[in-house]
Amino acid sequence: MKFFKLTTTVTLTGALLLSGCGNFGKNADEPNREDADIIHEHEKEGGSLETGDGYGFSTFDLEIDVDGKDAIDVDYDVTERADADYDNKLKNIKLQGNEAMDQLNKLFLDILITKDTPKQEVIDKILDWYQLDAYSKFDLEVNFDDGTKLNIEDVQ
Repeated sequence: MKFFKLTTTVTLTGALLLSGCGNFGKNADEPNREDADIIHEHEKEGGSLETGDGYGFSTFDLEIDVDGKDAIDVDYDVTERADADYDNKLKNIKLQGNEAMDQLNKLFLDILITKDTPKQEVIDKILDWYQLDAYSKFDLEVNFDDGTKLNIEDVQ
């Protein structure tokens, strides 16, 4: 009799554990079920494009003047909410919101700057993107996800 009670208790306990902790629910085979979070080493240090966590920076503020006149203005900020403005007076383009973000996505994917990119290389990549040979003012401020900042201010 004791053996029967012990066997029943162990069997019921095992069944409850399997049903509670196992992945045998009605959504187990669904592709959108919750999976465990996997944290990549680079995400601990700040997001990066390789880990799928943004561009690696939370703000990007660029101003380029050509011949003393405002030519390019870019504002990208995702610290509290996503906000983007893109103004290219050389090509008569003024965009905001999602349209600006579409244009900035192309820029960010092409230049791929990091906190370790040399300042002159950053300037060269951005000038190449906009097909500019010269500028009278170049002002860039970038806040990377890991807390480092890049500030470039050059007047010619």
